[in-house]
Amino acid sequence: MGWLDSLRGVAILLVVLLHAGEALRVAVGPTVGVDQVNLFLEPFRMPVLMFLSGMLLPQSVAKSGREYFAGKISMVAWPYLLWSVIILAASGDLRPATLAQVFFLSPTYLWYLWFILIFYIVAYPLRRVPPLMMSFVLLAVSLVLPDASRSETMVFLAGFFFFGAWCTQHVRLVERTISKPWVLVLAAAAAVTVGVLNAAGRDVLYRGEYAWGVVGALGVVCWVFPLLRAGHATAALEFIGRYSIVFYVAHLGPIMITLALADAVGLAGEWFMLPLLLLVGIGIPLGLAWLYSTRDHLSVNLLFELPVLKRRARDRAPHPPRSRAL
Repeated sequence: MGWLDSLRGVAILLVVLLHAGEALRVAVGPTVGVDQVNLFLEPFRMPVLMFLSGMLLPQSVAKSGREYFAGKISMVAWPYLLWSVIILAASGDLRPATLAQVFFLSPTYLWYLWFILIFYIVAYPLRRVPPLMMSFVLLAVSLVLPDASRSETMVFLAGFFFFGAWCTQHVRLVERTISKPWVLVLAAAAAVTVGVLNAAGRDVLYRGEYAWGVVGALGVVCWVFPLLRAGHATAALEFIGRYSIVFYVAHLGPIMITLALADAVGLAGEWFMLPLLLLVGIGIPLGLAWLYSTRDHLSVNLLFELPVLKRRARDRAPHPPRSRAL
């Protein structure tokens, strides 16, 4: 479904906006309007990405164990480990202790990939457990975990990962539910309420007691995005969504380098800095994504996947027996 890629594309662009705004705020102070927009959207960005990843889970767990885990190592674990090392090296913190944290703490902004990898590892042995039950249990557990802790964040987002899997299994039910006007109104009101509370300074981020606002936001976007007409804009968003891994891992470096150069020449506080940071934060990953999509450059491909590992697992996977004529 193309709208899934479009929605993922929007979510990943909002992540770039977040980091560009935060980098500029640290360098020169508050950015009028941008900080408020980022705060309003903060409760929804990562849950939406987790939800969309979860929607792909039923298709993934239908594969053999060898093919399933080879795919996750190739497409998730490999870029996470590689780019963690790249980021730590660029920041001058390539110490053994910090490298060890990559495996159990995720010391960089790539914690989303670390979470996703853990969720996929857990999901396969639990593939016969109803995902909606998993979602309810995880969100309930998040209520009793320490506020603002890494464990609370992980469990909360895992709840929406499995909620996405359940929605894939019950697409027609979800479509009928969110198409009702009164449901949409309530969903929009819930989402706006949680967004406003977060922008006003209320601690709602990744809190189980405010999960209803995230569910509301998901209901709204899952109703809106399938209605979008095909065109150049949606095609661009779909491309970004399909190659969101590239934008996620490669956007912050260009932003920070550009900001450092602008600060060195005294231009960091100028009005055009935010558009410039967005331009490099989107444009450079876009170029990498285009090269990656051609599959013609092995060096670029290896930045984001281990194709040999996936190919070997696929070749070794048992093929279904041919049907015999009666």
